[in-house]
Amino acid sequence: MKKLWVRRVLYSVMLLSGVLIFGFMWADHELNKVLGKGTKVVDFSSMIKPSKIIQIRNVNVLSEDCSHFIKNQNVLLKDGVIVQLGENQIVNGMVTSIDGRGKYLIPGLVDSHVHLKESKNDLFLYLANGVTYIREMAGQPVILEWRKSIRKNGLGPRMFIASPPIFSEKGLAGYYYAWTRQSINFSNKGDAQKAIRKISKQGYDAVKMYGFVNPEMFKTTIEMGRENHIPVIGHIPLINLDTFYQSGQIEVAHIEEITVKTIDEFGKSISENPEEYLSFLKIRSGQIARKLKDKNISVTSTVWLSESFIGQRFDLKSKLKEIELKYVNPPIIEGTPLYKLGWLPGKNGYEYDGKDEPAAKKRSLTFWKTYVEAIHMMAKALTDHQVTIMAGTDANVATVVPGFSLHNELESLSNSGMTNSQAIYSATVAPGNWMKSKTGKIKVGYYSDLVLLSRNPLENIKNTKTIEYVFFNKYVINKKQIKTILKAIEDANNENRNIKTNEYLK
Repeated sequence: MKKLWVRRVLYSVMLLSGVLIFGFMWADHELNKVLGKGTKVVDFSSMIKPSKIIQIRNVNVLSEDCSHFIKNQNVLLKDGVIVQLGENQIVNGMVTSIDGRGKYLIPGLVDSHVHLKESKNDLFLYLANGVTYIREMAGQPVILEWRKSIRKNGLGPRMFIASPPIFSEKGLAGYYYAWTRQSINFSNKGDAQKAIRKISKQGYDAVKMYGFVNPEMFKTTIEMGRENHIPVIGHIPLINLDTFYQSGQIEVAHIEEITVKTIDEFGKSISENPEEYLSFLKIRSGQIARKLKDKNISVTSTVWLSESFIGQRFDLKSKLKEIELKYVNPPIIEGTPLYKLGWLPGKNGYEYDGKDEPAAKKRSLTFWKTYVEAIHMMAKALTDHQVTIMAGTDANVATVVPGFSLHNELESLSNSGMTNSQAIYSATVAPGNWMKSKTGKIKVGYYSDLVLLSRNPLENIKNTKTIEYVFFNKYVINKKQIKTILKAIEDANNENRNIKTNEYLK
């Protein structure tokens, strides 16, 4: 009898262990699947060949301050660098010549907030949209490897890569976030020191701060960053703004981050007191902007994403029809049953899931309308007080399509009070200066990261989409090649699609 009981217990333990192991393996598979690495990677190397010398003739060149175009310039590119600018150039030897007459040359665009996940085709979505430099804001070792490859062969945008996000949870919670969020977790100074040293040694360009880090570990992270000569950027952790100004963090990853702190300060429901909150913010936003300017803290925008919340929440199908959904890696938009971080109805975490009663929906709608107006108000204050703003999109977050989204962001910044000149500056000169990289200006000695447009973007910011050619490293792609690239990515996506999206396409 005793042996039978022991056997039953043993079988039960084995069965339970099997269920747990299976559950873990399934969950791990789901977490990896939604990164997009299962989609076929398209090889464009045979289609795009390097050119040693390229001359763009008789083109209107954007000034270094983005305020005007200089007419009838010749721009000579050699081995991926701008080597001559001017009206008269004599070129000897084999040269690829491009007629720029009546066209507009701007620096390659920079998206200062992206998430590549493991969706490698996105690298060419950026290039196809004139985005020649990206800042990856939650890096992983595989993305460091991609950058090494691009530095070797030039086939991709330049990359600034921040570390995986920092968390400060203890015990099992720390292991959970490290697994599910691909984060770095530490809860004491010794572990923080080891983690930051490893981040620096691996080759990350910055430490990515997350919003739930406690004050003690935030302070420790800043100290360890200084010791290892690596900046801390990203979210505002669990501290107030006055503490943040003095912290040493050099950048905020979203205008939204600052705005949320003002909602906390307001201390009342903004859905019940929208006008009072906006009156409060009108004064507070200027105070905050002055402090950020004084402390030389830069801010990345992501305004379009904040604007999208209303559409995603209350009319998701229509919102999906506005974007270039067919180019997004299918597993990313399809999501997983583990959490609602997909893009489609029933899988989208922003979608309204509250009470159907009219009063509840009305309160929610009031909240989000006030929220978006607050984002615009904060963006305007930052602009007015000359805080460094870098255009960023949070690409691969729901409805934010890699590459295409930066053009949406520039329109949103223009609508938030920036001039078209300032908007272009935020996606060229500002991030180039911030990264201390020779990009973002059309200047001798700078990288030949350029975009040739058929229309003037200073007259209409939407003209950043009128792309004729994109120059990057030693390569150049034209409109026809861009069309081929986009079609190949669309086809690869369709091969890996489990949920039909035809009803959401334009």
